[in-house]
Amino acid sequence: MGHAMKKTTRTMVSAALLAGLVSSGCDGVPERDSVGSSTAATGMQEAASGDTLVDALRDRDPYARARNLGELLPTLDASAVPEIKRTLETLRLDLGAVEFELLIRFWATQEPAEATAWTFKHASPLYQLGAARTVIEIWAEADPAAAVIAVQQALAESNEEVVRVGQMALVQGWFKNDRQSLEGYIYGLGSGLERQRSIFGYALSLIAADGGEATIHWAEAIPESDARYKLEAYRQVMSALTWADMTNAMRFCDEHCEGPYGQGLRPVLIRTRLRNGEDGGGVMEWVASTPEGDKGQRSSRTHSLWVAYSTWAYRDRDAALAWMREKVQGAPEPWVVSLYGEFARQLAADSPEEAIHWGEQIEDESERELTLARVVKAWRAQDPEAAEAWLSQSSLSAQSLERAND
Repeated sequence: MGHAMKKTTRTMVSAALLAGLVSSGCDGVPERDSVGSSTAATGMQEAASGDTLVDALRDRDPYARARNLGELLPTLDASAVPEIKRTLETLRLDLGAVEFELLIRFWATQEPAEATAWTFKHASPLYQLGAARTVIEIWAEADPAAAVIAVQQALAESNEEVVRVGQMALVQGWFKNDRQSLEGYIYGLGSGLERQRSIFGYALSLIAADGGEATIHWAEAIPESDARYKLEAYRQVMSALTWADMTNAMRFCDEHCEGPYGQGLRPVLIRTRLRNGEDGGGVMEWVASTPEGDKGQRSSRTHSLWVAYSTWAYRDRDAALAWMREKVQGAPEPWVVSLYGEFARQLAADSPEEAIHWGEQIEDESERELTLARVVKAWRAQDPEAAEAWLSQSSLSAQSLERAND
């Protein structure tokens, strides 16, 4: 039997092994009774590692416990796995997150399939998320073909947060093993959330390995024959860059936010910059400085302005309102006027009359009617008589009046 065939056979066997482990709940490690069913030599090795583990965990200082385990575990071999597992099970109330992570990491390096199955079936909910990321990434790096089959089955029965982390870990571990086959796997997932998450994980791994500029080149090199995939890649690369390399994220936007695959890129960058604590006014001015271009680009810029202002107001409403009140003085620039609707919506909660004033200045008729109806609904909750008095003399359409009264 050739080397490739042997490797394929091992892959199929290990994949089938974990599939059975996950479905049956078996943890893959032989249990021992009080006398011990293993050989005398193995029993002596396990006893020695057990004593050493107890010593390492005896110290109540968390830094010391982590240091002790960090020094001990690299010196052990596979014979220590049963004692590691027993420690994870019997000391679950005493182990902190760091100790749990170090123990499960050691087990996964020795028996990735068994450690992964145990994590999904038996790990404490307190630590399962971090443990799942660790064991899946280690297994995917060692044997991605086996890991992908069984991990997907396990994730199908998990909650959304574990699924998200697990998919990312699968990609990041596989990346270290074989980028080319990983790219083929990601593309084959088809459009959907799983592929988007996988592209994001790939982009993060690529940034860490080769840098932001190389990641941009990777996205740019994707053939245009599949426009949907290229658009997904651009969006996830932008998300990864804003998280890991803001300088290149800004450059990527400069080059592509107004291009054929730029839809949705700027809002990602806007939200991240505001989340990172950048000055909201500065972000608004940056968005306003983008070229207007054709009708589609103007619409995109207007949407980006709305995203920027609404996100800023959500995070720091007082600062956003103060900035806008200053901007509307005199003869406001057209891009400021385009924000009157969102400005009115932000004011409606506690300044409905001021909100009405700015709502009436909205140029687009449908947006103006919708905004005023929403403001009046909020106004009625605070001062029904004043709201009804305004409605009685307003020029709202019958449809808007119905919406305001609903």
